[in-house]
Amino acid sequence: MKVSRLKTGQDLKRLIAGHYASAFRARYLRRPVAWVTSGAPVELLRAMGVLPVYPENYGALCGARRVAVELCEEAEAAGYRRDLCSYARLNIGSMLSGRGPLRGRGLPKPDLLIAVNNICHVVVKWWEVTARHLGCPLYVLDVPFVPSGREVTAHQLAYVREGLEEMVEFVARHTGRRLREGRLRRVLALSTEATLLWRRIQDRRMADPSPASALDMFTSMFPMVTLRGTRACVSYLQRLDQELAERVAAGAGPVPKARYRLLWDNIAIWFAFGLVRYVHQRGGVFVAETYTHAWGEYLYEAGDGHPMEDLARQYSRILLNVGLEERFRRMAEAIRRYRVDGVVFHSCRSCKTYSLGQLVLARRVREELGLPTVVIEADMADPRNYAEGPTRTRLDAFFEILEGRLDSVKGRGS
Repeated sequence: MKVSRLKTGQDLKRLIAGHYASAFRARYLRRPVAWVTSGAPVELLRAMGVLPVYPENYGALCGARRVAVELCEEAEAAGYRRDLCSYARLNIGSMLSGRGPLRGRGLPKPDLLIAVNNICHVVVKWWEVTARHLGCPLYVLDVPFVPSGREVTAHQLAYVREGLEEMVEFVARHTGRRLREGRLRRVLALSTEATLLWRRIQDRRMADPSPASALDMFTSMFPMVTLRGTRACVSYLQRLDQELAERVAAGAGPVPKARYRLLWDNIAIWFAFGLVRYVHQRGGVFVAETYTHAWGEYLYEAGDGHPMEDLARQYSRILLNVGLEERFRRMAEAIRRYRVDGVVFHSCRSCKTYSLGQLVLARRVREELGLPTVVIEADMADPRNYAEGPTRTRLDAFFEILEGRLDSVKGRGS
Protein backbone atom coordinates (compact mmCIF):
# COMPACT_ATOMS: atom_id res chain seq x y z
CA MET A 1 0.00 0.00 0.00
CA LYS A 2 1.30 3.44 -0.93
CA VAL A 3 1.35 5.65 2.13
CA SER A 4 1.37 9.42 1.75
CA ARG A 5 4.30 10.84 3.74
CA LEU A 6 4.69 14.42 4.91
CA LYS A 7 6.50 16.93 2.71
CA THR A 8 8.17 18.44 5.76
CA GLY A 9 10.12 15.18 5.98
CA GLN A 10 12.69 16.79 3.66
CA ASP A 11 13.08 19.69 6.09
CA LEU A 12 13.56 17.14 8.85
CA LYS A 13 16.44 15.45 7.05
CA ARG A 14 18.24 18.79 6.80
CA LEU A 15 17.62 19.50 10.49
CA ILE A 16 19.06 16.14 11.52
CA ALA A 17 22.12 16.57 9.31
CA GLY A 18 22.61 20.12 10.58
CA HIS A 19 22.33 19.09 14.21
CA TYR A 20 25.07 16.48 13.99
CA ALA A 21 27.23 18.73 11.79
CA SER A 22 27.02 21.46 14.43
CA ALA A 23 28.11 18.97 17.09
CA PHE A 24 31.24 18.14 15.08
CA ARG A 25 31.94 21.84 14.43
CA ALA A 26 31.48 22.82 18.07
CA ARG A 27 35.05 21.97 19.07
CA TYR A 28 36.45 24.28 16.37
CA LEU A 29 34.07 27.03 17.47
CA ARG A 30 35.06 26.45 21.11
CA ARG A 31 31.47 25.68 22.08
CA PRO A 32 31.17 23.02 24.81
CA VAL A 33 29.30 19.81 23.98
CA ALA A 34 27.40 17.80 26.59
CA TRP A 35 26.09 14.28 26.14
CA VAL A 36 22.71 14.22 27.88
CA THR A 37 20.04 11.67 28.70
CA SER A 38 16.60 12.25 27.19
CA GLY A 39 15.22 13.45 30.53
CA ALA A 40 17.88 16.12 31.03
CA PRO A 41 16.95 19.82 31.50
CA VAL A 42 18.53 20.97 28.25
CA GLU A 43 17.06 24.44 28.56
CA LEU A 44 19.68 25.19 31.20
CA LEU A 45 22.47 23.98 28.94
CA ARG A 46 21.25 25.99 25.95
CA ALA A 47 20.97 29.10 28.12
CA MET A 48 24.63 28.58 29.09
CA GLY A 49 25.79 28.17 25.49
CA VAL A 50 26.38 24.42 25.79
CA LEU A 51 25.30 22.19 22.88
CA PRO A 52 23.35 19.11 24.06
CA VAL A 53 23.80 15.84 22.15
CA TYR A 54 21.59 12.81 22.81
CA PRO A 55 23.20 9.36 22.59
CA GLU A 56 19.68 7.88 22.83
CA ASN A 57 18.65 9.73 19.70
CA TYR A 58 21.85 8.48 18.09
CA GLY A 59 20.69 4.99 19.09
CA ALA A 60 17.42 5.52 17.23
CA LEU A 61 19.40 6.68 14.18
CA CYS A 62 21.61 3.57 14.33
CA GLY A 63 18.50 1.40 14.60
CA ALA A 64 16.82 3.06 11.64
CA ARG A 65 19.98 2.75 9.52
CA ARG A 66 20.39 -0.90 10.57
CA VAL A 67 23.90 -0.62 11.96
CA ALA A 68 22.91 -1.38 15.56
CA VAL A 69 23.88 -5.06 15.54
CA GLU A 70 27.53 -4.56 14.56
CA LEU A 71 27.92 -1.82 17.18
CA CYS A 72 26.16 -3.89 19.86
CA GLU A 73 28.50 -6.79 19.06
CA GLU A 74 31.49 -4.52 19.72
CA ALA A 75 30.18 -3.87 23.23
CA GLU A 76 29.26 -7.52 23.75
CA ALA A 77 32.79 -8.57 22.75
CA ALA A 78 34.06 -6.22 25.47
CA GLY A 79 31.94 -8.01 28.07
CA TYR A 80 28.64 -6.12 28.06
CA ARG A 81 25.68 -8.49 28.26
CA ARG A 82 23.19 -8.77 25.42
CA ASP A 83 20.24 -8.25 27.75
CA LEU A 84 21.37 -4.68 28.47
CA CYS A 85 19.61 -1.75 26.78
CA SER A 86 20.45 -1.77 23.07
CA TYR A 87 20.89 2.02 23.05
CA ALA A 88 23.56 1.62 25.74
CA ARG A 89 25.26 -1.29 23.99
CA LEU A 90 25.42 0.28 20.55
CA ASN A 91 26.64 3.60 21.95
CA ILE A 92 29.34 1.86 23.97
CA GLY A 93 30.26 -0.20 20.90
CA SER A 94 30.45 2.96 18.80
CA MET A 95 32.58 4.67 21.44
CA LEU A 96 34.96 1.71 21.71
CA SER A 97 35.33 1.24 17.96
CA GLY A 98 35.06 4.85 16.79
CA ARG A 99 32.61 3.71 14.10
CA GLY A 100 29.06 4.81 13.40
CA PRO A 101 26.62 6.03 10.74
CA LEU A 102 27.76 9.67 10.83
CA ARG A 103 29.99 9.44 7.78
CA GLY A 104 31.57 6.39 9.29
CA ARG A 105 32.07 8.01 12.67
CA GLY A 106 30.38 7.88 16.04
CA LEU A 107 29.35 10.89 18.08
CA PRO A 108 31.84 13.72 18.64
CA LYS A 109 33.60 13.54 22.00
CA PRO A 110 31.80 15.52 24.72
CA ASP A 111 33.27 18.04 27.12
CA LEU A 112 30.97 16.93 29.92
CA LEU A 113 28.20 14.42 30.66
CA ILE A 114 24.78 15.02 32.21
CA ALA A 115 22.63 12.06 33.33
CA VAL A 116 19.18 12.19 34.93
CA ASN A 117 17.53 9.13 36.44
CA ASN A 118 13.95 10.23 35.70
CA ILE A 119 13.72 7.88 32.72
CA CYS A 120 15.59 4.84 34.04
CA HIS A 121 18.62 3.92 36.13
CA VAL A 122 20.45 2.21 33.27
CA VAL A 123 21.46 5.62 31.90
CA VAL A 124 23.35 6.42 35.10
CA LYS A 125 25.56 3.32 34.78
CA TRP A 126 25.87 3.89 31.02
CA TRP A 127 27.06 7.48 31.60
CA GLU A 128 29.46 6.28 34.30
CA VAL A 129 31.01 3.85 31.81
CA THR A 130 31.26 6.67 29.28
CA ALA A 131 32.87 9.01 31.82
CA ARG A 132 35.53 6.42 32.70
CA HIS A 133 36.29 5.63 29.06
CA LEU A 134 36.42 9.22 27.80
CA GLY A 135 37.75 10.85 30.94
CA CYS A 136 34.88 13.37 30.99
CA PRO A 137 33.37 15.02 34.07
CA LEU A 138 29.91 13.64 34.91
CA TYR A 139 26.98 15.14 36.79
CA VAL A 140 24.04 12.94 37.84
CA LEU A 141 20.79 14.74 38.65
CA ASP A 142 18.66 12.69 41.04
CA VAL A 143 14.90 13.10 40.51
CA PRO A 144 12.61 11.25 42.96
CA PHE A 145 9.83 9.07 41.56
CA VAL A 146 6.37 10.71 41.61
CA PRO A 147 3.87 7.91 42.38
CA SER A 148 0.76 10.01 41.75
CA GLY A 149 2.26 11.63 38.68
CA ARG A 150 0.21 14.76 39.16
CA GLU A 151 1.32 16.38 42.41
CA VAL A 152 5.00 16.99 43.03
CA THR A 153 5.45 17.69 46.73
CA ALA A 154 7.11 20.84 48.01
CA HIS A 155 9.91 18.71 49.45
CA GLN A 156 10.53 17.03 46.07
CA LEU A 157 10.49 20.39 44.28
CA ALA A 158 13.02 21.85 46.67
CA TYR A 159 15.26 18.78 46.35
CA VAL A 160 15.23 18.77 42.53
CA ARG A 161 15.65 22.54 42.37
CA GLU A 162 18.75 22.26 44.56
CA GLY A 163 20.07 19.56 42.22
CA LEU A 164 19.47 21.82 39.21
CA GLU A 165 21.36 24.66 40.87
CA GLU A 166 24.25 22.30 41.61
CA MET A 167 24.17 21.22 37.97
CA VAL A 168 24.51 24.83 36.85
CA GLU A 169 27.53 25.24 39.13
CA PHE A 170 29.02 22.02 37.71
CA VAL A 171 28.58 23.21 34.11
CA ALA A 172 30.00 26.64 34.92
CA ARG A 173 33.02 25.10 36.65
CA HIS A 174 33.88 22.87 33.69
CA THR A 175 33.04 25.24 30.81
CA GLY A 176 33.49 28.75 32.15
CA ARG A 177 29.94 29.54 30.97
CA ARG A 178 27.55 31.39 33.26
CA LEU A 179 23.77 31.19 33.47
CA ARG A 180 21.93 34.44 32.84
CA GLU A 181 18.29 34.40 33.90
CA GLY A 182 17.15 36.59 31.00
CA ARG A 183 18.59 34.17 28.47
CA LEU A 184 17.10 31.20 30.35
CA ARG A 185 13.66 32.80 30.20
CA ARG A 186 14.02 33.28 26.44
CA VAL A 187 15.00 29.63 26.00
CA LEU A 188 12.07 28.52 28.17
CA ALA A 189 9.72 30.70 26.11
CA LEU A 190 10.89 28.97 22.91
CA SER A 191 10.53 25.59 24.60
CA THR A 192 6.97 26.42 25.62
CA GLU A 193 6.14 27.71 22.14
CA ALA A 194 7.40 24.44 20.65
CA THR A 195 5.40 22.41 23.17
CA LEU A 196 2.19 24.27 22.35
CA LEU A 197 2.81 23.68 18.64
CA TRP A 198 3.50 19.98 19.28
CA ARG A 199 0.23 19.68 21.21
CA ARG A 200 -1.67 21.36 18.38
CA ILE A 201 -0.01 19.06 15.85
CA GLN A 202 -1.10 16.07 17.90
CA ASP A 203 -4.63 17.46 18.24
CA ARG A 204 -4.95 17.70 14.46
CA ARG A 205 -4.71 13.91 14.42
CA MET A 206 -8.15 13.75 16.02
CA ALA A 207 -9.57 14.48 12.56
CA ASP A 208 -11.06 11.69 10.45
CA PRO A 209 -9.12 10.80 8.43
CA SER A 210 -6.13 11.46 10.65
CA PRO A 211 -3.59 13.59 8.74
CA ALA A 212 -0.52 11.76 10.11
CA SER A 213 0.39 8.32 11.38
CA ALA A 214 3.20 6.86 13.49
CA LEU A 215 5.54 6.76 10.48
CA ASP A 216 5.55 10.54 10.43
CA MET A 217 5.27 11.31 14.12
CA PHE A 218 8.06 9.05 15.38
CA THR A 219 10.47 10.85 13.07
CA SER A 220 8.94 14.33 13.42
CA MET A 221 9.55 14.27 17.17
CA PHE A 222 13.31 14.71 16.52
CA PRO A 223 13.27 18.52 16.96
CA MET A 224 11.20 18.26 20.16
CA VAL A 225 13.86 15.98 21.59
CA THR A 226 17.13 17.43 20.33
CA LEU A 227 16.33 21.06 19.49
CA ARG A 228 13.85 22.04 22.19
CA GLY A 229 14.43 25.63 23.27
CA THR A 230 15.63 26.80 19.84
CA ARG A 231 14.08 28.89 17.07
CA ALA A 232 14.88 26.10 14.58
CA CYS A 233 12.60 23.74 16.49
CA VAL A 234 9.74 26.24 16.52
CA SER A 235 10.13 27.03 12.82
CA TYR A 236 10.04 23.37 11.82
CA LEU A 237 6.96 22.67 13.95
CA GLN A 238 5.19 25.68 12.45
CA ARG A 239 5.72 24.23 8.96
CA LEU A 240 4.60 20.79 10.12
CA ASP A 241 1.49 22.24 11.73
CA GLN A 242 0.63 24.12 8.54
CA GLU A 243 0.98 20.97 6.44
CA LEU A 244 -1.27 18.97 8.76
CA ALA A 245 -3.84 21.79 8.76
CA GLU A 246 -3.89 21.66 4.96
CA ARG A 247 -4.33 17.89 5.06
CA VAL A 248 -7.23 18.14 7.48
CA ALA A 249 -8.92 20.78 5.30
CA ALA A 250 -8.51 18.55 2.24
CA GLY A 251 -9.67 15.41 4.06
CA ALA A 252 -6.35 13.76 3.26
CA GLY A 253 -4.51 11.21 5.36
CA PRO A 254 -1.63 8.74 5.16
CA VAL A 255 -3.93 5.71 4.93
CA PRO A 256 -6.87 5.97 2.49
CA LYS A 257 -10.13 4.77 4.06
CA ALA A 258 -8.57 3.53 7.30
CA ARG A 259 -11.08 1.47 9.31
CA TYR A 260 -9.40 1.37 12.72
CA ARG A 261 -7.91 4.16 14.81
CA LEU A 262 -5.10 2.77 16.97
CA LEU A 263 -2.79 3.86 19.79
CA TRP A 264 0.84 2.69 20.09
CA ASP A 265 2.49 2.34 23.49
CA ASN A 266 6.28 2.46 24.00
CA ILE A 267 9.26 3.42 21.82
CA ALA A 268 9.21 2.83 18.07
CA ILE A 269 10.80 -0.27 16.54
CA TRP A 270 13.19 1.87 14.54
CA PHE A 271 14.41 -0.88 12.19
CA ALA A 272 10.92 -2.27 11.45
CA PHE A 273 8.74 0.54 10.15
CA GLY A 274 7.49 -2.10 7.72
CA LEU A 275 5.38 -3.36 10.61
CA VAL A 276 3.55 -0.01 10.71
CA ARG A 277 2.98 -0.32 6.97
CA TYR A 278 1.56 -3.80 7.56
CA VAL A 279 -0.91 -2.25 10.02
CA HIS A 280 -1.84 0.21 7.28
CA GLN A 281 -2.48 -2.68 4.89
CA ARG A 282 -4.85 -4.20 7.43
CA GLY A 283 -6.82 -0.95 7.52
CA GLY A 284 -5.35 0.50 10.72
CA VAL A 285 -3.82 3.90 11.34
CA PHE A 286 -2.02 5.03 14.48
CA VAL A 287 -3.63 8.29 15.56
CA ALA A 288 -1.68 8.57 18.83
CA GLU A 289 1.43 7.24 20.57
CA THR A 290 2.25 7.55 24.26
CA TYR A 291 5.89 8.13 23.31
CA THR A 292 5.33 11.08 20.99
CA HIS A 293 2.70 12.59 23.29
CA ALA A 294 5.17 12.54 26.19
CA TRP A 295 7.15 15.34 24.55
CA GLY A 296 4.19 17.68 24.90
CA GLU A 297 4.72 18.11 28.65
CA TYR A 298 7.31 20.90 28.67
CA LEU A 299 5.19 23.95 29.46
CA TYR A 300 6.70 26.64 31.63
CA GLU A 301 4.70 29.29 33.47
CA ALA A 302 5.19 32.87 32.35
CA GLY A 303 5.36 35.67 34.87
CA ASP A 304 7.21 36.07 38.12
CA GLY A 305 7.67 32.38 38.98
CA HIS A 306 11.25 31.19 39.37
CA PRO A 307 12.41 29.27 36.27
CA MET A 308 14.25 26.69 38.39
CA GLU A 309 11.04 25.67 40.12
CA ASP A 310 9.26 25.29 36.77
CA LEU A 311 12.11 23.12 35.53
CA ALA A 312 12.07 21.02 38.69
CA ARG A 313 8.32 20.41 38.32
CA GLN A 314 8.37 19.55 34.62
CA TYR A 315 11.32 17.19 34.75
CA SER A 316 9.79 15.40 37.74
CA ARG A 317 6.54 14.60 35.91
CA ILE A 318 7.79 13.06 32.69
CA LEU A 319 6.09 9.83 31.58
CA LEU A 320 8.54 7.26 32.94
CA ASN A 321 8.87 8.96 36.33
CA VAL A 322 5.22 8.53 37.31
CA GLY A 323 3.13 5.62 38.60
CA LEU A 324 0.95 3.24 36.59
CA GLU A 325 -2.24 4.96 37.70
CA GLU A 326 -1.09 8.20 36.09
CA ARG A 327 0.12 6.38 32.99
CA PHE A 328 -3.30 4.75 32.66
CA ARG A 329 -5.05 8.09 33.17
CA ARG A 330 -3.03 9.69 30.38
CA MET A 331 -3.61 6.68 28.11
CA ALA A 332 -7.35 6.63 28.80
CA GLU A 333 -7.58 10.35 28.07
CA ALA A 334 -5.82 9.87 24.71
CA ILE A 335 -8.08 6.91 23.87
CA ARG A 336 -11.14 9.06 24.51
CA ARG A 337 -9.94 12.19 22.73
CA TYR A 338 -8.60 10.40 19.65
CA ARG A 339 -11.51 7.94 19.46
CA VAL A 340 -9.20 4.93 19.55
CA ASP A 341 -10.50 1.48 18.57
CA GLY A 342 -7.60 -0.60 19.90
CA VAL A 343 -4.14 -0.41 21.50
CA VAL A 344 -0.85 -1.97 20.38
CA PHE A 345 1.64 -2.44 23.23
CA HIS A 346 5.28 -2.80 22.19
CA SER A 347 6.95 -4.78 24.95
CA CYS A 348 10.46 -3.51 24.36
CA ARG A 349 13.19 -5.86 25.53
CA SER A 350 15.62 -2.99 26.02
CA CYS A 351 13.34 -0.51 27.78
CA LYS A 352 12.21 -2.37 30.86
CA THR A 353 11.07 0.78 32.63
CA TYR A 354 8.61 1.59 29.84
CA SER A 355 7.52 -2.03 29.37
CA LEU A 356 7.05 -2.80 33.06
CA GLY A 357 3.35 -2.67 33.85
CA GLN A 358 2.11 -2.95 30.26
CA LEU A 359 0.18 -6.15 31.00
CA VAL A 360 -1.64 -4.30 33.78
CA LEU A 361 -2.35 -1.38 31.47
CA ALA A 362 -3.56 -3.72 28.70
CA ARG A 363 -5.91 -5.52 31.10
CA ARG A 364 -7.37 -2.22 32.30
CA VAL A 365 -7.86 -1.02 28.71
CA ARG A 366 -9.80 -4.22 27.94
CA GLU A 367 -11.81 -4.40 31.16
CA GLU A 368 -12.47 -0.73 31.91
CA LEU A 369 -12.52 0.78 28.42
CA GLY A 370 -13.75 -2.25 26.50
CA LEU A 371 -11.12 -2.06 23.76
CA PRO A 372 -9.05 -4.90 22.25
CA THR A 373 -5.30 -4.89 22.84
CA VAL A 374 -2.27 -6.77 21.56
CA VAL A 375 1.23 -7.05 23.05
CA ILE A 376 4.08 -7.51 20.58
CA GLU A 377 7.63 -8.28 21.69
CA ALA A 378 10.59 -6.58 20.04
CA ASP A 379 13.38 -4.07 20.65
CA MET A 380 13.82 -0.47 19.62
CA ALA A 381 17.20 -0.95 17.91
CA ASP A 382 18.44 -4.56 17.99
CA PRO A 383 16.69 -6.70 15.33
CA ARG A 384 18.04 -9.90 16.90
CA ASN A 385 15.29 -9.51 19.49
CA TYR A 386 12.48 -9.41 16.94
CA ALA A 387 10.63 -12.08 14.95
CA GLU A 388 8.49 -10.63 12.18
CA GLY A 389 6.41 -13.74 11.43
CA PRO A 390 5.04 -14.30 14.96
CA THR A 391 4.55 -10.55 15.37
CA ARG A 392 2.37 -10.36 12.27
CA THR A 393 0.43 -13.40 13.46
CA ARG A 394 -0.39 -11.59 16.71
CA LEU A 395 -1.45 -8.53 14.76
CA ASP A 396 -3.65 -10.65 12.48
CA ALA A 397 -5.48 -12.04 15.53
CA PHE A 398 -5.83 -8.48 16.87
CA PHE A 399 -7.39 -7.31 13.62
CA GLU A 400 -9.80 -10.24 13.64
CA ILE A 401 -11.01 -9.05 17.06
CA LEU A 402 -11.29 -5.48 15.75
CA GLU A 403 -13.25 -6.72 12.73
CA GLY A 404 -15.60 -8.77 14.93
CA ARG A 405 -16.13 -5.78 17.19
CA LEU A 406 -16.91 -3.57 14.20
CA ASP A 407 -19.38 -6.15 12.81
CA SER A 408 -21.02 -6.37 16.23
CA VAL A 409 -21.47 -2.61 16.40
CA LYS A 410 -22.93 -2.58 12.87
CA GLY A 411 -25.25 -5.44 13.79
CA ARG A 412 -26.62 -3.57 16.78
CA GLY A 413 -27.16 -0.51 14.65
CA SER A 414 -29.10 -2.30 11.90
